[in-house]
Amino acid sequence: MALEEAEADQQHQTSLAVWDLACPVVIGRSVRMKVGVKCSAGCQLTDREIEIHDQTGAVVARAALGSEPWPGTSGLYWTELDFRVPAESGTHKWAVTSAHGNAFSNFDFITVQPPDHTLTFRVTEKATHSPLQDVEIRLDAYRASSDAQGLTTIELPKGNYALSVWKMGYEHFSTDFDVTDTRTIEVEIAVEPEPKQLYWM
Repeated sequence: MALEEAEADQQHQTSLAVWDLACPVVIGRSVRMKVGVKCSAGCQLTDREIEIHDQTGAVVARAALGSEPWPGTSGLYWTELDFRVPAESGTHKWAVTSAHGNAFSNFDFITVQPPDHTLTFRVTEKATHSPLQDVEIRLDAYRASSDAQGLTTIELPKGNYALSVWKMGYEHFSTDFDVTDTRTIEVEIAVEPEPKQLYWM
């Protein structure tokens, strides 16, 4: 019997994926993330339960997997879970588990103090002044990505931060930045110059 159970476990290797978890998250608030589960044997996992455990092992959230795999995947069944953010600032290592295959996966997230201000970034291309989409904005642990209008917002406490603005194919922009109020920041970034070609005689 034990041998049969061991063979069954090997046939049902289960993997888990975690995504769409904000970084960082504000202490005391609720946050949502997605979790996906896939079985190597191709099992149909609808309504199979998954759980989130904190660093003590306590269950802080549970949900059942949905009826359809994530679009573009074969057999990655998924769901969304809400959980309450810890009251302490810092880095936390929690785990998500699946009873199917006795699988688990650790995930980390950063918690921060409530924000004092909201910064709105408007990112444009330097030569044409056209809005740029999918530009990565970072202020230390805080990050966001611009939309089709070149806009994004970040909520954060007042203080000094290292600001970084980056998009592939464009020059990287970085500077020290003091957050003292709520306002809109205009950022222009230039297209990265073509590398010089080497000519051989």
